[in-house]
Amino acid sequence: MITVSVLGGLGNQLFQYAAGKALAERHGVELALDLTEFNNSRYTQRPFLLDRLRVPEAGRWAEGEGIFVRAKWRRRVARTLQRAGLPKLGSSREHYEPHFHYDPAFAALGPDTMLFGFFQSERYFIEIADKLRDWFSPRESLSGAADEMLARIQTSQLPVSVHVRRCDYLNPGTAEIHGIVAEPYYREALGRLQSAIGAEAEVFVFSDDPAAEQVLNFVPRSRLVHVRGDPNRPWEDMVLMARCRHHVTANSSFSWWGAWLNRAPDKIVVAPRAWFVQNQRNKRNTCDLCPPAWLLV
Repeated sequence: MITVSVLGGLGNQLFQYAAGKALAERHGVELALDLTEFNNSRYTQRPFLLDRLRVPEAGRWAEGEGIFVRAKWRRRVARTLQRAGLPKLGSSREHYEPHFHYDPAFAALGPDTMLFGFFQSERYFIEIADKLRDWFSPRESLSGAADEMLARIQTSQLPVSVHVRRCDYLNPGTAEIHGIVAEPYYREALGRLQSAIGAEAEVFVFSDDPAAEQVLNFVPRSRLVHVRGDPNRPWEDMVLMARCRHHVTANSSFSWWGAWLNRAPDKIVVAPRAWFVQNQRNKRNTCDLCPPAWLLV
């Protein structure tokens, strides 16, 4: 059995599930979800949401001590032994993601592995992409407001999703890691997109900040539609993003998935090249974060 530790917001949960499921499918074994971290006070504002989607394992939870606890201490012990020049620890079921970019060693992991990490690259799960797009659809019908917005997107001649993430990225700690992509990025991103499609788009703005349209003040108001989603039903915004024709993402795993879930082979996705603030970019190699076809600005 493959077990994967799930934590963070919906975007992170999708990455973790996708990597674990791809490894389980490769070996023909079951996948279990370790939800221990949702009992940790650090994640009380980020509930488990995979059970709102059609993932087969939404109710299959791993029992016992969390992977995170064991993997974290094992990693610390391994580093201490390495610095001291002592022999390495023996093999273990636990696999702690060693770095931010794709880890080729992942492909060689066995059928009885416990995963902890974020696995933010489609290279971990590209072989089951079609299945994931089916599984990452809502278990229940959209709410009335979301269904109305879906109808508007479907009748739009050229709907483009634009994600502006601000509120939680302004919090101390988060801001020091991610930073915020501002008006110059969106101006260039939409300019690149319009040049590629050769037509003016209707811009559907997805944001946790009611004032997000100020960041897009260079776009005529007649072309802006603010999607006011239910914060308690974030998967609906992700579904609506995926139904747009093209996409401009923020430096956010949430809009990464909104764009990736769009099945259109000729979609255009523009994403920020700088996913983190400068000092964090020195620590994280983002070369595998975005699919090769996406445009980076």
